[in-house]
Amino acid sequence: MAAGQYGEAGPVLYLRLLTCIIAQLMNDRTYMGMVMGSLESWLLLRSLRTLHLRVPRQSETATALAKWLQTIVEETSAGKTFDSVPPGVVSQVYHTSLQEPDARGFDPKSQMEGGYNATFAILLSDVTHAKHLPGQAKLFISATSLGGIESLIEYRARADPTADPRLVRLSIGVEDIEELKDDLRQAFQKVAQINAKL
Repeated sequence: MAAGQYGEAGPVLYLRLLTCIIAQLMNDRTYMGMVMGSLESWLLLRSLRTLHLRVPRQSETATALAKWLQTIVEETSAGKTFDSVPPGVVSQVYHTSLQEPDARGFDPKSQMEGGYNATFAILLSDVTHAKHLPGQAKLFISATSLGGIESLIEYRARADPTADPRLVRLSIGVEDIEELKDDLRQAFQKVAQINAKL
């Protein structure tokens, strides 16, 4: 008798549970808009069609830019201007291509096939530099986002108050590397002047 009761009650309980789940899903869909709109769907499809072109270009440009910035850190640490970038502006660059294996033996360079990440961060030597750098850039757009075709720059503490106030995040798009260098170069020069005036 007990086996029969459990056997018969099981499907009824499952049906009730399924009915409750469906009702909750319908409610969520109705009030929270869980269906992607046609414009968003089209934009997503368009983006996916060019992904294989954008990602390698962004990775290559970001890696070259990070290495250029690292050279600036090394060359300006002695107090001399290098590549028209004044000393005392950039103090550290955080990019996968510059990292060494950690104590466990994990090598960040083996993490991604075909290149490195297109987003990285720089640590400026002064909070004033970091706050003003995004506003001084002309080609970089001051915004919080990742992976677009435009290069973005963000004063990280504005979005995350727990972040180091000297941290600036860069998300590299598909622009020419020399144009990005020129833009950062002129922005570094301007923030160095701002700090000198204070």
